[in-house]
Amino acid sequence: MGDKFLGKSAIDEGAQYIHGASMKNPIFQLAKEHGLLWETHDRSGSELSVLTNMQKQLDPDVIKEVKNLASSILRNAHLLADQKGYTQAKSLADVYLEEVKMLLTQWDGDHIDLRRQKQGLLSMFMKWQCVHLATDGLSEVSVHEYEEYKNIDGDDRNFQGLFPTLLQKLLEAIPREKLLLKKPVKQILWNGSFESEDGSMYPVRVVCEDGDHILADHVIFSISLGCLKANGQSLFQPRLPEQKLSAIQSMGFGTMNKIYLEYEAPFWDENTDIIGLVWEEETPLSGQKPNLAEWWKRVPVFHVVRPTERYGHVLVGTISGKEAEFVESLNLQEVASSFTCLFRQFTGRSSLPELKNVFVTKWFSNPYTRGSYSHISINSTGAMIDLLTEPLPQATEGSSSPMLQVLFAGEATHRSYHSTTHGALLSGWREATRLIDHYSTK
Repeated sequence: MGDKFLGKSAIDEGAQYIHGASMKNPIFQLAKEHGLLWETHDRSGSELSVLTNMQKQLDPDVIKEVKNLASSILRNAHLLADQKGYTQAKSLADVYLEEVKMLLTQWDGDHIDLRRQKQGLLSMFMKWQCVHLATDGLSEVSVHEYEEYKNIDGDDRNFQGLFPTLLQKLLEAIPREKLLLKKPVKQILWNGSFESEDGSMYPVRVVCEDGDHILADHVIFSISLGCLKANGQSLFQPRLPEQKLSAIQSMGFGTMNKIYLEYEAPFWDENTDIIGLVWEEETPLSGQKPNLAEWWKRVPVFHVVRPTERYGHVLVGTISGKEAEFVESLNLQEVASSFTCLFRQFTGRSSLPELKNVFVTKWFSNPYTRGSYSHISINSTGAMIDLLTEPLPQATEGSSSPMLQVLFAGEATHRSYHSTTHGALLSGWREATRLIDHYSTK
């Protein structure tokens, strides 16, 4: 994370936003405590310029109107479903498309080109929301997603390099000999009785891929939900309880990748922060269908990486779903060629500044992530997050097994802040507090 160089500086492969820049956010608190807020960028007022594949630049008032409509529908989907009697609505897409039907009647008086552009904008914002949720489509996300997820007060702050720098600051307080790096875990044996060299007994043995074993009283397990989905059946011995395994498979988890493009010179306006891409023939329904043959259509926006003095002329696009997985398999020349053609089409320019470098993140093919972050799927509930969080072994009357042998943390275990770094951090603190309270009580 943050070790790939474009232009003059390292770029972020992973998290780069503080969502909710206020003292209510623990990431913001830590960043402020360590003096790392001097170069954050407030994205709440970013200049969004939207181009279409017909070489048109959309009116800012139209963009604002449709953006507010799209945001309102998604954030209030669970309320709309109840208030308007969408009894069959299970997903965000169900509610979205019902609302779009009414919007189309309201737009009857608009010129046909404007109606088409508004539908294309709705599709763009839906794809952008898929990026935020790391999902193949909004039809896979529960109508209750934003009923469970909670926003923290404050704007969204973007700071390239914040998280690797903050992590290094936090590591300074930990003795080096206490950290084991590059030590992949193969299996966790729990509810056992394992003897150490000095004769002490432990209930947990962590088996590493290199053959080493680590004995412990407690393990805080914070692997990604993607890895749990892929390896949950074999990773634990005894197996995880069936209810927990069922929750793992039902919960939503997907891939969001970044595509960095470094140019010799900018072809965008100097005041532009975000370039939106609208395909005028798309509708909110058609834009959600998988399309690996034209995977680039799944990229709704490109952000201009700031400040230019540090990073050069760099755009970063975001992509989700099956297309995000597919782009990992392409060579960089194919990616470069695709976006050169795309930007020529959208700008109407036959030539563009030289594309110097391309970099694509690979969160899906990374065996230690198998994707990016979680959401509440149409097959899951907030209660399943609580179920995943429950430590092992489960408390049973008369049991003599030591408690809290395996504890679960990570963003997917935080019911209110899943998908975020502050959710991941708070989940780790939660489990540490659980252990502290356990020993305080004893």
